[in-house]
Amino acid sequence: MEAQRGDYGKLMLGDRHGFALEATVLILLMLSVLMVVALAGVTTTTRTANLDYRDSRAFYASEAAAEGIMSQLETRLLDGSLQDSDYAALTAPSVPGFAVDSFNVAKVGGILLETIANGPYTGLYSSTQNIDIYTSVKDAAGDRSANIVSVKAQSIPLFQFGVFYDADLEFDPLPPMTMGGWVHSNGNIYATSPNLYFTSMVTTPNLFVHNDKYMNYPSTGVYIANASGTLKQVTFDSRTVPNYATFKQQSHTTFDDRLKTAAYGVDSLKVPLPAGVPPLAVIQPRQAGDNSLLVGARLAWKADWYIVVPLNTVAAGTCPTMNSTRGAGLAVPTGTDCQNIFKWTWEAFFEGRERRYVDVLDIDISQLAVWVAKAPGANTTQVMYVTFSGTAPRNATTDAHNDNIRPVVRLVNGFKLPNAFSFATDRSLYVKGKYNSTTWVPATLAGDAITILSSNWADASHGCTAYDTTKTVLRKVGSVNGVCNGFTPNAAAIDSVYAAILSGHSPSTCDYTLPGCTNPKPGGELENFLRFLEDWNGINLVYAGSLVSLSFTQFFHGAFLDPNTAGNADWYYNPPNRNWTFDTRFSNPVNLPPGTPTVGNVIHTAFRPVY
Repeated sequence: MEAQRGDYGKLMLGDRHGFALEATVLILLMLSVLMVVALAGVTTTTRTANLDYRDSRAFYASEAAAEGIMSQLETRLLDGSLQDSDYAALTAPSVPGFAVDSFNVAKVGGILLETIANGPYTGLYSSTQNIDIYTSVKDAAGDRSANIVSVKAQSIPLFQFGVFYDADLEFDPLPPMTMGGWVHSNGNIYATSPNLYFTSMVTTPNLFVHNDKYMNYPSTGVYIANASGTLKQVTFDSRTVPNYATFKQQSHTTFDDRLKTAAYGVDSLKVPLPAGVPPLAVIQPRQAGDNSLLVGARLAWKADWYIVVPLNTVAAGTCPTMNSTRGAGLAVPTGTDCQNIFKWTWEAFFEGRERRYVDVLDIDISQLAVWVAKAPGANTTQVMYVTFSGTAPRNATTDAHNDNIRPVVRLVNGFKLPNAFSFATDRSLYVKGKYNSTTWVPATLAGDAITILSSNWADASHGCTAYDTTKTVLRKVGSVNGVCNGFTPNAAAIDSVYAAILSGHSPSTCDYTLPGCTNPKPGGELENFLRFLEDWNGINLVYAGSLVSLSFTQFFHGAFLDPNTAGNADWYYNPPNRNWTFDTRFSNPVNLPPGTPTVGNVIHTAFRPVY
């Protein structure tokens, strides 16, 4: 039995050895299978990942193509609508590594006047065209992707801004100044003052700097109202808080996001113009070769009364030589009516800021209103534009002081306008006395530079009787090298102006913090955007409207000089008490002045792939 048990044990042991060998072989086989499966999985995953990568590249390339179309739409956006010719002119954008094999841009519905509901300009209104952009792209390997991007092409009227600048915007008022209405600059915003108050939104796609541009003067009196209207002191800016996330958090906490910069992704707002054409074009004269964009943007083309004054034939006196262009059925004044409205004066007065005499075309608005009332159908003008052509002979009449011809326009007796009325010129514009103050109507004043003359102004009191030849200035006045030293500005009177204002401005020469900025000079900042030539010390100037600058001044470059130098030749004005505000009536689109310029913006609203 023991032997049998032993034999049986040996038998069982032998069976175990055989089983172990079989199990080992089986395990090795299973491991081999698993390795093959794993390798196949890795290969499949790699291939899948590669396909996903290629699909993703194609997907984003298609989106980039749509962005390229959007960019073209922005430049072609014209007065809230895109013409069929604009769509036809769109071209396939370039996307590196891909070909745009097809695209289509389709309007969805008609133009809507709506309040902007999202993005950095929420709360403003625009003429909006909804658009779907279809783009399909493929790469060399045949990977393809197609998407539809829904966008809003927004045309935003400029005069719903309290202040709008295309370049750097500077504030440094000494008398208290409250800026109502939305303040926007496509450049940097520099704000410092002992008493400057922003009561609405402040936006820029660049920097908000709590300092002067031309010098280090971070005054502590700058405030921005939060959403509840409580004024909060500015204690930080884009330089002290350069981190975008931190800046947004501080603006949110302090101002309820009512100060927005590049940290918020704010977009520039540009006038729709052909590539390479500066926004100065808005106030420039008509040109024979102007395309549809320029015709839609220039106030000169929007004018129903376009006037060219030829300097080589114009003579002093009433109803001077003028060439008028009006539409069919519209009249021009003749005889006594023309004599009452228009007057030309060579070297009418000495311009304190420019240090030279100016030649003036006066337009009497009250007499214009009398003439319009005689035949409103034929005589009414809503947009008037004046420019000058040629040169005048230099003689004792036209250039008695040897300081060159300087034609300007002056509006007088504008206290009551004949109707909604926009006046524009590419030259300097002067406004004497109250304007649009009796019965308010939508109005615009547009020019290269705009100077407010009070109702106390008298040309005879503004001449130059003596010159200081010790002054080293590069300007010839009165046949001597020097500046006028016999000039004393008169005392101004309380006045009021109610109109949107579009004008060039004089910037500070450079930012003192930047390399190469040496001995920078101030430009006068926004408080001198409206220019002055009188002693306004303690006198109120009431202004309500919208202050817009799209360019630098082109014709009058007289430097802003410190008014706190009374008693020497640099003194030509004292600032008024600036009771300035945004005219909230412009917040209603029916109250916009005739010919109001617009800026374009295109934003995403939806995105969906096409399979």
